[in-house]
Amino acid sequence: MPQADPFSLNEFCDLVREHQSGLRAFIRALGVETDWVDDFAQEVFVIAYRRREHFDNDKDFGKWLRGIARNLVMNERRKEARHARIISGPFTDMLLENQRVTETEEPADLRRLVQAMNDCIAQLPERSRALLRKRYETANNASTLSGLFKMRPDAIRQNLMRIRAWVKQCVENKQAWR
Repeated sequence: MPQADPFSLNEFCDLVREHQSGLRAFIRALGVETDWVDDFAQEVFVIAYRRREHFDNDKDFGKWLRGIARNLVMNERRKEARHARIISGPFTDMLLENQRVTETEEPADLRRLVQAMNDCIAQLPERSRALLRKRYETANNASTLSGLFKMRPDAIRQNLMRIRAWVKQCVENKQAWR
């Protein structure tokens, strides 16, 4: 049941200052990319301000904020899952950029392209193939992969960049031979 405005704008601003760093850390711990943490935190505070009449003054404000953040991240995850119809955004972008597929091309051309890509991936060392598989088949991010592969997230990203570049070159070489 909504109650009268539990705090003034000044009191709300004080609560924001008090809880902002903890909320940002919590949001990051939920797996939000570092570049997006501030946006999520801001959205949490906007929602909290709009719904402030629903806050029970006898409860923990930080816990309430974390609940809002958790719901935002879950909603974002659901939205992302609905849009996850492409195996890998960056990998697909690379293929689209380098292989201008027109509607007049034969399906056989596409099959050859996919076969070339699969052949190239098969030539990778097992650890590189595993890294690609974990990144693109299960949509793990660099932070998650860093734990699985015992590497820093930036090293994971660098490795993936090198692997993609190698596969791209390999596919282009195979396509040039045809």
